[in-house]
Amino acid sequence: MEAKPIEQQKEYIKKVKEINKNKKLKYYILTMGCQLNENDSEKIVGMVEKMGYKESADINDADLYIINTCCVRENAEEKVFGKLRRIKKNKRK
Repeated sequence: MEAKPIEQQKEYIKKVKEINKNKKLKYYILTMGCQLNENDSEKIVGMVEKMGYKESADINDADLYIINTCCVRENAEEKVFGKLRRIKKNKRK
């Protein structure tokens, strides 16, 4: 019998937590858009923290970047691409 999506998610979280054990990894989350995006980001943060990541206030200090936005509005999409270009430039340094 195939596992249900929520059980699969929990298994993935456990596996990543085990891989990340004894590592001090940080994440940075940027949420752009409506309240639904805020709600989704809270759920994502809960999962990421269960995986062993800690929040970083500085995007340049993060090991994992999460950008949660709405693709319905072109303006939001353009902001994301601009942010990604800056992240890429900083990480290359």
